[in-house]
Amino acid sequence: MTKVENSKQNMQACVCPGCPSYNDCAKKSKEALFCSIGKGKCHYNMNGCICMGCPVHGQYSLKAGYYCIKGSAQNE
Repeated sequence: MTKVENSKQNMQACVCPGCPSYNDCAKKSKEALFCSIGKGKCHYNMNGCICMGCPVHGQYSLKAGYYCIKGSAQNE
């Protein structure tokens, strides 16, 4: 179980806004860093996942993806 810190530094490194699954609801809500916060209030479809290319993913040695749908890295 990995706990990703919800920090300004991690938010700046986060690639969630560039993901194909990121949508207009997420943009309006400014949701991101799902590996830390888990599922947001928006609904996401599996349109592709770029978690594995995220610096935060590498820094915390995460193994999964689609945190916006499946929940935070603590659920791994």
